[in-house]
Amino acid sequence: MRAINLFLLVLVVASALAVVVLVAEDRRLTQQIAVARDGIERLEGTYAELQLEEGTLTAQGRIERIATQELGMRPPAEDQITVVFR
Repeated sequence: MRAINLFLLVLVVASALAVVVLVAEDRRLTQQIAVARDGIERLEGTYAELQLEEGTLTAQGRIERIATQELGMRPPAEDQITVVFR
């Protein structure tokens, strides 16, 4: 009888230690998830800002103004256009 009680005591202590280890692992993983979610939110904010900036930079009026004023570009004359048929 004494051997069974000792065996059961060892099992109870082992299961208690397992619970402690699992709770610590759960807390660590929960913290990692929180950090990852924060990173995702920051990246989503940055992505939204970049999309807005891209929309601003690719606006047709801005591109046309840069092409004509800064680069000196102009539409080609009719005699400079060649149409190729396939």
